[in-house]
Amino acid sequence: MDIRIPVSDPGKVRALKERFSLDLLSATILERRGLEKAEDAVYYLETDTVYQHSPLECDDVHTAIERINEAIEENEKILVFGDRDVDGVTGSAILYRGLKSLGAKNLAVRLPEGDEPYGLTDDIVNEILEKEYTLLITVDNGISALDEIKTLQKSGVDVIVLDHHIPSEELPGAVAIFDPKIPGSGYGFSELAGCAVAAKMIWALSFSRTPLYGSECIVLHAEPRNGSIRINAVRLENLIEIDRITEEIVEGDGLSSSKDRLMDFLAVNLPIIVLDEDTEKKMLRRAFGDGVDISLVDIRPKLEAMMPRTRSHSLFDLSVLSRAAKYSDGDKEIETLVSLFRSVSIYTYPSLSKDYDTLMQLAAIGTIADLMPMKDENRLIVKRGLRLLSEKPVMCLQSMLGRQNLSGKRINTRDISFYISPVLNAAGRLGHPMDAFSLLISEDPAEADGLTENLLSMNKQRQANEENTLSLVRDKARESYEKLEGKFVIVEDEAVPRGLTGAIASKLSKEYGVPSIVMATVENERISGSVRCSDKYDAKAFLSTFSAFFDDYGGHRCAAGFSLPYENKDQFIQMMESVILTMDEVAAASPEITVDAQIPPEYMTTGLWRLSSMLEPYGQENEMLKLYIKEAVITDITPSKQDQRLMRFSLRYGTYSWPALWWEPHDRESFKKGSHVSVVFSPEINYWKGVEKEQLLIADMQVIDRDGTK
Repeated sequence: MDIRIPVSDPGKVRALKERFSLDLLSATILERRGLEKAEDAVYYLETDTVYQHSPLECDDVHTAIERINEAIEENEKILVFGDRDVDGVTGSAILYRGLKSLGAKNLAVRLPEGDEPYGLTDDIVNEILEKEYTLLITVDNGISALDEIKTLQKSGVDVIVLDHHIPSEELPGAVAIFDPKIPGSGYGFSELAGCAVAAKMIWALSFSRTPLYGSECIVLHAEPRNGSIRINAVRLENLIEIDRITEEIVEGDGLSSSKDRLMDFLAVNLPIIVLDEDTEKKMLRRAFGDGVDISLVDIRPKLEAMMPRTRSHSLFDLSVLSRAAKYSDGDKEIETLVSLFRSVSIYTYPSLSKDYDTLMQLAAIGTIADLMPMKDENRLIVKRGLRLLSEKPVMCLQSMLGRQNLSGKRINTRDISFYISPVLNAAGRLGHPMDAFSLLISEDPAEADGLTENLLSMNKQRQANEENTLSLVRDKARESYEKLEGKFVIVEDEAVPRGLTGAIASKLSKEYGVPSIVMATVENERISGSVRCSDKYDAKAFLSTFSAFFDDYGGHRCAAGFSLPYENKDQFIQMMESVILTMDEVAAASPEITVDAQIPPEYMTTGLWRLSSMLEPYGQENEMLKLYIKEAVITDITPSKQDQRLMRFSLRYGTYSWPALWWEPHDRESFKKGSHVSVVFSPEINYWKGVEKEQLLIADMQVIDRDGTK
């Protein structure tokens, strides 16, 4: 094995270790994985909603709030228009659940059925007009529907676009657009899934129904220094920081520019929030003199009622205990106070916390299914959603989790990818996405059980259809791969169902290791296609080269889709092939294996599984923890009668022996009991009949001879 271990910066590792009280291995691996800024550590160490970005940072969100609230109050006809994939279905369910809870009564949902194309079409526009909807909210689509939205707006139908796809240079003329990928959108993270955008919109709407909306305040803390009083004050609007000031005022000093600046900051007739009013007033009198009386609002009673463990602790004590202050380079005590105030504010209202957790479960599933990068806020969404699915799953999914043997298990991203997403996706691929949507909004256990059974049946049919379709197009795929000099695979075949283009493209891309395009013919009138590739390529950018051919196209880096008139098909394929053949050769796959660290025997403990848990959730741009060990010994091999693709054995390294699992091992016959081996593995938890047990998931292994050679 050719092993590569990224070089770490000792200074940065030491800083992470000390700042966040991490062990050396954890700090080293986090630094090697690109954790440089202290504020990014929050996405590895926290799960609380309070740490997520606020959708109220986007101006258009405020416009959307106003229009949606008006529509609910006036009992207007509202249509949610989503997509047939898991992201679109979960996003539509999130919006439906949220709007219903906010009082929407005249609410309907529409998803593309049968062979209908993705996104708004003229037919959908006509349907909206015929049914006299006055507000359309798109979910996971809409950013490229310029003409359709223009027609609707001219006809008196307001449109709000909730999307996450890459926009074109021209944006649709909607009432409001919330798409984090729009440059200058104001949102703090661009890689949200469509379902997460929908969840954020519901959170913003819920926030607007509380006294917090539009409110401003100043959070203040004063502390003594040598002969002076240092005062930190942060101005918040909608719980978002908009300004701050730090001044040191010398005691007994008369007029000073520091006092003037601070008084100007405070004299804006806003509530001033503190912890321990009497103490803060004493500090302010020492700074300004007895003649200045500043009114303060003490959050101590609310804080202790909500978080009993804070009782009798000073702000200094809390800043030492709290991790919140460590995520910022500002003064620890004011950062702690701001964080506590936000938490108290949010958790005062169940709609912003407890009720929102239900939506987080659906958002986690959609985020995983849409292959969003597991970084920044996506980590918080998925971590929290998976924890809730494991501990207290939403009723509509309990039957699904039970039937897929996930009840009571600590659910991870692989469980969602293998056992939940494909089942939900099957409905859309077979042209019946409303079946999956109906499950996700169900409030009746018997109904949910029946809908689950239906979806599981659909999934079996989908699997059979995929295998059958793959067998029909394999020859075409191989011929295309050879024709395009091993750079691409392009398949167009009438045997491919419209709903399976993405699945087939994904399988061909993995099989050949290159981008794949699969096209289906829809009613002999148009071509509908999907592009799938690794993150080394950009599917949306590739399609943009051929935009003149399309009726519509969109997507993101690893997955994109398009449609075009049937008569343009041949010219489009010829043009693509011509462009692909001029592309540079695709670099051959490197035999090198990149690992996070080489582990000495004394580190081979259950601490590795705690480290792995901290790095979860795994997914795009955050692969499973990979560790390298040398001179381990195979102590036992368990014969596998049921699945020859699987090798079960035990490895001793250091003090303990560990159960190990290897899928599709190479040179299987060379591994014997007593063999000395070098191993690349991931720490994994095996769940069986309610019992969790540590095991090693083998990525690669090689026998080492007694003299140390391989």
